[in-house]
Amino acid sequence: MKQEFDNRADRGNVSWLKDVLTPEAVRKEGLLVYCGAEFEFSTCPAFCRGIREAADRGVFGFTLCAAPYTERVAWWMEHARGYRIREEWIVPTHGTIFSLATAIRLLTRPGESILVLTPGYNRYEQAAGRLGRNTKKIPLLCGWKEGKRTYRMDWNALEKHMADPENTLFVLCNPNNPTGTVFGQEELARIAELSERYGVPVFCDEIFAEVTFGGRTVTPYTKAAGPSAKAISCTSLGKAFSLTGVNHANVLIENEELREAYLSQRNADHYGSIDPILYAGLLAAYTPEGLDWVKRMVSYVEGNYRILESFLRKELPRAVLTEPDGTYVAWVDYTGLGMPPDRLRSLLEEKGLFVGDGGEEYYGSDLCVRYSLAVPGKELERSLERLKRALRA
Repeated sequence: MKQEFDNRADRGNVSWLKDVLTPEAVRKEGLLVYCGAEFEFSTCPAFCRGIREAADRGVFGFTLCAAPYTERVAWWMEHARGYRIREEWIVPTHGTIFSLATAIRLLTRPGESILVLTPGYNRYEQAAGRLGRNTKKIPLLCGWKEGKRTYRMDWNALEKHMADPENTLFVLCNPNNPTGTVFGQEELARIAELSERYGVPVFCDEIFAEVTFGGRTVTPYTKAAGPSAKAISCTSLGKAFSLTGVNHANVLIENEELREAYLSQRNADHYGSIDPILYAGLLAAYTPEGLDWVKRMVSYVEGNYRILESFLRKELPRAVLTEPDGTYVAWVDYTGLGMPPDRLRSLLEEKGLFVGDGGEEYYGSDLCVRYSLAVPGKELERSLERLKRALRA
């Protein structure tokens, strides 16, 4: 029997960003592009059932952050993340970057800077720039452990930047996008200590936190930092259920004073209510059925990493795939091939039709590529077979 993730989703006739990113040559061969961190298979049936039932009821009124919504979020955090929360810590928002923009408005002033890690997600800087703030970048230390590429925190650089009074907010992504690195309990506690020492609040984007491998769990930053810390954890269905087009997230703030200030700023940023369709979907997804589905999805995606890893080892042994702790994006460094960026792109994309996100978009080398592997395995194998023919030609 076919697995539920083996079939490519029918995208219908909506104007999807994925379609814009698909070169005509790729489209003609019926292949996928590996840009953008979202599923190429359908999302969780429980979520879909929940929103269908809500649509059938025909009621789309103003929805509040109260039970049963808060009960479902609390249940999910305990069973998916190992974090017992109080329901009053939950603050719904209109999305991850909306959440960050609210934190930037609240905790920084125009002309000040946020801190981000690189390689890293580029929309944090976009949010800061739109609000008249700057972005300072702290490169992760790239190295090797047991023959595998790793990325780790540069503690000296982080402390130096936190000590600078112009830097007034640290934005952490855990797991890191695009490297898949998970920062553990001890690392988060060390960040929290520096945060307290220098008075720099921390906003932690944890929307990939349910997607981890090898039995790892992502400790929520607010849990590691403690109840008095200026700490915000941002959670979402966005990656675990591939709702990248849905503007919704929940931030968790233990610190009561910070939470009240954040709520005031969120409301001033024209927050209305929770989207009623998303509300219904969350109630259906944050359940044992939804959690079991996410675990199966994660196991399936891990198999796709192994497919890509095996291909690169055989066909492009000088390329380096970072061993991910989590996420469904793969970070590949092609520097070892000895090609200039334009020739590399010609080989991979124009001849091989294997298209991902350019590494420079994530503050990495233009010889790196990010690939989204939340795809049917047979489609990945088709793409890699096409690339293999181009390599051998």
